Amino acid sequence: MKKRVLACICILAIIVVLCACSTNKNDSILSVEFIDVGQGDSALVECDGHYMLIDGGDVQAGDKVYQVLEEKGIQKLDILAISHLHEDHYGGLIKALTYASSIEKTICNSKESNSDRFVSLEQQLSINDSEIEIPKEGDIYKLGGANVEVIDVSSDEPNDSLVLLVTYGDTRFLFTGDIQYSGQKRIIEKYAKGSNSTFKVDVLKMPHHGSWGPVGANDNDLNRLINTFEPEYAVISVGDGNRYGHPHRETLDLLEQAQVKVYRTDKDGDIIVRSDGKTINFETSK
Repeated sequence: MKKRVLACICILAIIVVLCACSTNKNDSILSVEFIDVGQGDSALVECDGHYMLIDGGDVQAGDKVYQVLEEKGIQKLDILAISHLHEDHYGGLIKALTYASSIEKTICNSKESNSDRFVSLEQQLSINDSEIEIPKEGDIYKLGGANVEVIDVSSDEPNDSLVLLVTYGDTRFLFTGDIQYSGQKRIIEKYAKGSNSTFKVDVLKMPHHGSWGPVGANDNDLNRLINTFEPEYAVISVGDGNRYGHPHRETLDLLEQAQVKVYRTDKDGDIIVRSDGKTINFETSK
């Protein structure tokens, strides 16, 4: 009798352990925090205790990005991704990286700039024992249970950017930096093999702060970009009352026509997106 009781206790213990392991696995999530850095870009991606920081806003945003890292206790970045070498994307990193002092890999679409501020960034990266690498299109990095794929690395034009696709389970996030006409056309052609081909993403970080672009509405590739990737949500990182008029009215109209739910850092503050691999939910600070 005692042996049977002991056997039952052991079986119950095994079941409890297996259920706990299963629960822990199901509790795994991907989170993306689009940090409100004003007229610039910055996003912190976390999955299973691994971190990627994409851009850091301008130099004035350094304190804000530093604060986000400090509040979360993030002193190690698995990936630092700099979309391109415009100061509204990398300037804040000079301060922020004094907290996140360990960086496994730093990637960008270029490592050439005549800016004094870029020299300061290189010096800070050197202190962190890291340096910029230019990845190849198609490179894939692991971030916990998520994959980070390099979609485009061109630097032929000023706003060309490192374009990244983050996949977690069945959910996809597309980060487009500041790409405009030529960059949008490249990634469209990569995925739209036929006239009606699509490659659905759940969240699209809109290019260039919601800029409409240099061409007319009838053949603007932003229209094709939205039709190709069919996002359910769009995030626009933009400063309140900025002098460029971003996001442009044409862009907002286009997203509305496509029934895309829009979040904006100038209106919503910090935007946190969480995915369990199947579903997505949003939280904002405003």
